[in-house]
Amino acid sequence: MKKSVIYIIIIFSLIMTSCHQSDSGTDGKAIDLSSIDPGNYDDTWWNRQPYRLVQTNLPEIEAMMDRKAYVQSMVDANVTIVLLNVGGIVANYPTNLPFHYRNPYLKDGDLVGDLVKGLHDKGIKVIARFDFSKINETLAARKPDWLYVSAAGKNVNYNGQVHTCINGGYQQEYVFDILTEALSAYPFDGIFFNMIGYTTSDYSGNQYGICQCDNCKHRFKEMTGFDLPATLGDANDPVTLAYNNFKRITSEELFNKIGKHIKTVSPSIMINTYTDAGVDMIASESNSEFTRPNEWNYSATDNVKSVLGSYKDRSPGNLLIYFQAIGYRHVGTSPNLARVWMLENMLHGAPLGFVVTGGTLVTYEDRIFIPELNHYYGFHKKHEKLFTNVQSVGKVAVIRGSRSEYQGIMKLLTEEHVMYDIIEPAVIGTERMPRKLEEYDALILAELTNMDENLIETIDAYVRAGGKIITTGFTSTGNELGKQLNTIRLKSLGVHPNYERFTRENSTYLKISDSDKQALGQNEFKDFSIMLMYSDFLKCKPAGNAAGYLRLLPATMFGPPEKCYFTEDQITDFPGIIVNSYGEGKSVFIPWRIGEQYRAKGHYMHRTLFMAALRNVLQVEPTIRTNASPLVEMSHLANLNGQFEWVGLINHTGEIGGSYLAPVPMYDINIRFKPARPVKQIYLLNSSQSVSFRQQGDRIECTVPKLDDFEMALCLYE
Repeated sequence: MKKSVIYIIIIFSLIMTSCHQSDSGTDGKAIDLSSIDPGNYDDTWWNRQPYRLVQTNLPEIEAMMDRKAYVQSMVDANVTIVLLNVGGIVANYPTNLPFHYRNPYLKDGDLVGDLVKGLHDKGIKVIARFDFSKINETLAARKPDWLYVSAAGKNVNYNGQVHTCINGGYQQEYVFDILTEALSAYPFDGIFFNMIGYTTSDYSGNQYGICQCDNCKHRFKEMTGFDLPATLGDANDPVTLAYNNFKRITSEELFNKIGKHIKTVSPSIMINTYTDAGVDMIASESNSEFTRPNEWNYSATDNVKSVLGSYKDRSPGNLLIYFQAIGYRHVGTSPNLARVWMLENMLHGAPLGFVVTGGTLVTYEDRIFIPELNHYYGFHKKHEKLFTNVQSVGKVAVIRGSRSEYQGIMKLLTEEHVMYDIIEPAVIGTERMPRKLEEYDALILAELTNMDENLIETIDAYVRAGGKIITTGFTSTGNELGKQLNTIRLKSLGVHPNYERFTRENSTYLKISDSDKQALGQNEFKDFSIMLMYSDFLKCKPAGNAAGYLRLLPATMFGPPEKCYFTEDQITDFPGIIVNSYGEGKSVFIPWRIGEQYRAKGHYMHRTLFMAALRNVLQVEPTIRTNASPLVEMSHLANLNGQFEWVGLINHTGEIGGSYLAPVPMYDINIRFKPARPVKQIYLLNSSQSVSFRQQGDRIECTVPKLDDFEMALCLYE
């Protein structure tokens, strides 16, 4: 036998030896998870727990519903929590309070009482929904001092429901009577508040301006010394700054006051609304809109990651709103868009939430997604241990700044399969964070304009100690109240504080030189020497040893092709990216809105620049390497009790223009990553099959043979 053949046999034998086959579970059969103990994140029933919620926003006429059928529909859907409307705009129980509008269809009996008992008998928890933003016109006429007053001096009456004011007696005092009555009568497991805070528009989108009621005028004057404005000025107007701060302080004060009252009446109850003040669960929504040209594909990812990455004492409560728009509540959103949002909740380790309005799971007019709901909820129930006490293990964190900027960076990172968390800036430096900043290889400050001095120092200290950051846009140029200071305050960026603002103009570019390519990535930039840049821009100068690359080429001629050119003398010295070493760490500053640009156009040049900054300049190694399409969203989570970890995959194909169609199957997706502990088995939960894997150093590698809608590659440890 020839030596070459012998060598091939030996090599093949070594490869086969290193390929671990599953030693339990058979293809097509469910894996046995009975021995897994995921542990508990804390002593609550809601935090990092795998609940499955359905919210039914019941119209008044549902007071005559078949209660048993309603309860059975929740059992059939594998629901663990039902959220239903109890009071506020309409009381669905026999209230004794004179200013709590009772459902006129509730002739006798007790809808809330019957449903709470029926659901509890089936082991399903109940969250009571209240909406105190409006009051029925028959009651409003008797309490004008409770009401919102528009800039035109009018109340807002929308279909018989009149807007109340957050500083009026209804929200400041009477809601406590309503809550006490309801909580004393029924053993609710949770409370949810809708339409909180300062509401200045109606359901048709009409804007009515700053509330001009006497309560607001008096309280604003007392707190700030200013007269209440009728309209807001620019970002640096002192009255505008004071009013924005006034809204924040008074809103948080009321939420905390209500939360304290609820816990006094019912200490074990869970509180849920759209804020982090005075709550246990932070509510959010993934919804479509009839007039919106493009939906935000990563809506659920955005909503749940920002809570899971920011708070260890708050749970995400993201709701999939199953209707097409406020004006079309009886028609569901695209089932394939609903599928994606539901899978994003699940595969980022968040609970599941689903909302129907205008009916129930039984009576809703558009039920096409209900079988899918039952399917995904059934999968979640079957594997709920794997969604208990889990946490992302990504090494990159995005600090939330301006919405379009951080969403564009989210989109870019997701398409590049970079595992990342999202962190709210307000929690940085506090004990509320589930992970310390030092656990991340890199932070991305997505145009975090408004920063207080503590946050500035925290970020600079992170870099000094060896951390790496990418900042974009007008980061650190304003204070915590939103006042623009017109200086760049982060010292770690390596630029002179003063800058000149360039307002975006058509036909503006960044010119890329040969030396830029050498510094950022010769191979990545080999095919282009110019980059479009349609964004406001900070014309700033590097300081010390910082280096700038890509030069601003502003507002070149355009029109007929004969006039579309530029000359060398038009290229400025202002860099489009600045690299700086600071202490033991390193920073990259992109002084324009690259994320916003990518959110709008998804241009390959912007993706190339951002990834070159992350990989080539900062040398941040990927935690997952894969050949998956950019249309595959991935997640990587591990159990905090050390029992397992898994990689999730979501198939985003099927979208074209405004259509959301069934996903196209993908094949042979390779995944290579470093597990937390030695792995004995990899099992694909959606396709119910074990797959072999190969150990290569401290990483393992496996292949997902087929990806339909989603997959979970579960790793069980030795």
